[in-house]
Amino acid sequence: MIIFYIAYIGSVENDSSSNSSSSTNKFVAYSYAEDFVKQNLKSPSTADFPGVSEKDQHITNLGGGKYRIESWVDSQNSFGATIRAKFSCIIIFEGNKVRCEQLKFNE
Repeated sequence: MIIFYIAYIGSVENDSSSNSSSSTNKFVAYSYAEDFVKQNLKSPSTADFPGVSEKDQHITNLGGGKYRIESWVDSQNSFGATIRAKFSCIIIFEGNKVRCEQLKFNE
C-alpha cells in the first residue's frame, strides 16, 4: 500500500450552493489524485488524463472529506511507448492536509 502525505496549499472556494462547493471539492480531489499518480510514472511529463466531463464520472464522494477516484492515465513507459493504465485511490482531506490511500495501478 502506498500512502503519501502532502500539505494542502490553497483553499477550496466557498460557495453558498452546496452542489457547487461539492463539485469543486470533487475536482480538487481529482487534481490531487493526478499529482499522486504522476509521482509513480516513469515519464510524468507525458501524463494525459481524461477531460473534465469524463473525470466527473470517475469521482465518487464517500462523505467526510473522502473521494474515491477510479480513472485512467496515458503516459510513456521506459521504452517510449504510450500505454494506458487504470488507477484507483482514495483522496482524504484532513484539515490542511491531503492524503492518498490505496493507490493502485492496473495496466
